[in-house]
Amino acid sequence: MVGFSLLLTRRIFLKFSFASLLGQIPGWDYGNESGPTHWAELSADYHTCGDGQRQSPVDLDITQARDAAVSFDYHPIAIDLLNNGRTLQQTGNNSCTLTLDNKIYQLLQFHIHTPSEHTHGGTHYPMELHLVHRHPSTGALAVVGVWLKPGKEQPEFAILNKHLPQQPGEQIANSTVINPGNLLPNNHSLVRYSGSLTTPPCSEGVTWLVLTTPIEASAQQLDTFHNLLGDNARPLQRFGG
Repeated sequence: MVGFSLLLTRRIFLKFSFASLLGQIPGWDYGNESGPTHWAELSADYHTCGDGQRQSPVDLDITQARDAAVSFDYHPIAIDLLNNGRTLQQTGNNSCTLTLDNKIYQLLQFHIHTPSEHTHGGTHYPMELHLVHRHPSTGALAVVGVWLKPGKEQPEFAILNKHLPQQPGEQIANSTVINPGNLLPNNHSLVRYSGSLTTPPCSEGVTWLVLTTPIEASAQQLDTFHNLLGDNARPLQRFGG
């Protein structure tokens, strides 16, 4: 019975984790009545948002950054953008992979937060990109965080900006391709920690890999995403619960 219980728990965890990642669980947002401070009250399935011990996002000490044994094997993928009312989400591709601790994770999706969720020294960047990877057999999640700062135009975002779904529930898919690899900085120095999803159900056990060198996007690009999404960042959580 113990083995069955553990298996059932894992299946429930995966069910709610992926439903959240795909924007399929209703009832929460970033406003006042159903925003982050109330997520744990909205559903019993969201209790970890309130009583979790390793919640994300957190303020990071980038002096602890190191060159982790992580490698990326990304390839161009076709546009498949969803506006789920909380973020803009691009569907990934199993051919795009991350190798960490000799394990291969497949790119499930990537999405956008404005402003950044993770900070350093309490300072937010205008935007943060989350590239969500899943281990195909265990279902374990590894999320790469990329900060964005104002600067020169970002070529991949220039492509995305031509295909943005403007209304919640709208999805745009076509043969235009983008390369997620071009959304990574050249320097892969990062801070690694064990945290959680930053949206309900706030499931823990997520491996976070936050790259400490931001990439650049033009002020116009950053404004475009913020105007479309508004503020969709969960407040900082106390590290360790």
